[in-house]
Amino acid sequence: MIKKALLVVTSLAVSLIAVAWVMYLGNTSPTVPVISAVEAANTSRPYVVKLHAQWCPICMLTKTVWSQIETAYSGRANFVVFDFTNQATTDRSRAEAKRLGLEKFFDDNGGVTGTIAVLDGRTKEEAASIHGIRGFDEYRAAIDASLHVVTP
Repeated sequence: MIKKALLVVTSLAVSLIAVAWVMYLGNTSPTVPVISAVEAANTSRPYVVKLHAQWCPICMLTKTVWSQIETAYSGRANFVVFDFTNQATTDRSRAEAKRLGLEKFFDDNGGVTGTIAVLDGRTKEEAASIHGIRGFDEYRAAIDASLHVVTP
């Protein structure tokens, strides 16, 4: 009886580890186009920043809404992904933050995941921060407020 129970527990543990590994591998950081110096200088465009880590389950669940945001605001917002999966991705994200003048935001939020933030394009101050899984309309309202657009 004990051997059977041990076999069941071991099988369950192996299955859970396998599922977690598959989820981890599928949760790569979204790629966004590099923001040019000209685009970064355009102060009318807000920054929409995804704080991501491959091990973050919330990050995985917000990938669909991130795609919707990119589609809806292409050409009207600067998209940035700061990846905190490991030290190498964090260092690359820190360098990108510095290049874009977003060091203060990066320092204030370093290591935070599962969040999409909207930064004012002129001041680069955080205008909105949405953590967790929300509907597209909540993100749209935050981004539109930074674009000074009235949402229907």
